[in-house]
Amino acid sequence: MSVELKAVSFEIDDEKFAIDINHVDTVIEYQKTTKVPEASDFIEGIVNFRDGVLPIINLRLKFNYPQFQDKYKAKVLVVKTGEKKFGLMVDEVKEVMNIKQEQIEETPSVGGTKADYISGIIKTEEDMIFLIDVEKILSTEEKIELDKVIKS
Repeated sequence: MSVELKAVSFEIDDEKFAIDINHVDTVIEYQKTTKVPEASDFIEGIVNFRDGVLPIINLRLKFNYPQFQDKYKAKVLVVKTGEKKFGLMVDEVKEVMNIKQEQIEETPSVGGTKADYISGIIKTEEDMIFLIDVEKILSTEEKIELDKVIKS
């Protein structure tokens, strides 16, 4: 029984998602952010984190869900892509999952913004979970904007 992938699962508005654990640095509690002028709506703001500034992306807004009722109940997955780190604000972090390759199905080509960065659908006995590709969660323009936010 070989495990192909370990992923951290989380929820947004009762939908289930997961990210490859190799991209997850840590999970932190949501803390008040400093807004960045003229940033996209889904960029919640920035926080002090370890020895630098961490931009926080509100996945509810990025994925076109309603805004949080109470932001202070949210969790933040600190993820890394290459040299960049940023926080993904989610409703709840669930568990570390062991996923076999045969559990992952290709994403059907359907409209909507989520499909761009969903690399597959994990099927379990109870659920279908969207597997998020952290490298594709932001468009090229959004990555440039995030760089500007970090440097501001």
